[in-house]
Parts: sequence; structure tokens; C-alpha cells
Amino acid sequence: MYKKLHSHIGYSISLFLILAFGLIIVALSSSNRPLQMIEVTIVTIFYIFWGILHHLVNHDLNMKIVIEYILVGCIGLSMVLFILKGGFGL
Repeated sequence: MYKKLHSHIGYSISLFLILAFGLIIVALSSSNRPLQMIEVTIVTIFYIFWGILHHLVNHDLNMKIVIEYILVGCIGLSMVLFILKGGFGL
């Protein structure tokens, strides 16, 4: 168990760096909402491709995992875009 967890630490760190970099980029362009939406979409696409690539490298990729990454990415993207568009009249 520890060996498997230790072997995936590089993937976890790289995913964290992708998401952190995306957050920084979105924060730096806070005055430009359309650009933020594009950046969030690009980060989501990177998340989906990262997840699929991770499972492809580890030889446990199947259609269920692909659909899961796509759905989680779309839900996250929907939530962020809803907030950026001014949902709830904020």
C-alpha cells in the first residue's frame, strides 16, 4: 500500500501544480472575465488529459475512468463559470 502511494506522489504533485498555476493565472487576470473563463476551461482540459494520461501510464485506463474525469471536470468548470458569470446576483 505504501509503495503504491509513494509511486503516485509525483502525479499528485504535478496535478497540484497544474491546478495551483491555473488559480494564479486566473487571479492575475481578475479584471478580464472572458479571459478568466478561457483560462478555467484550459485548466479543466489539462485536468482531464492529466487524469487520462495518468491511468494510461499505469495501465488501468477504462471507459468508466474517462467518463469520470470528464464529468468531474465539467461539474467543476460549470461551478466556476457560474461564479464568474455572477451567479446568485453577487
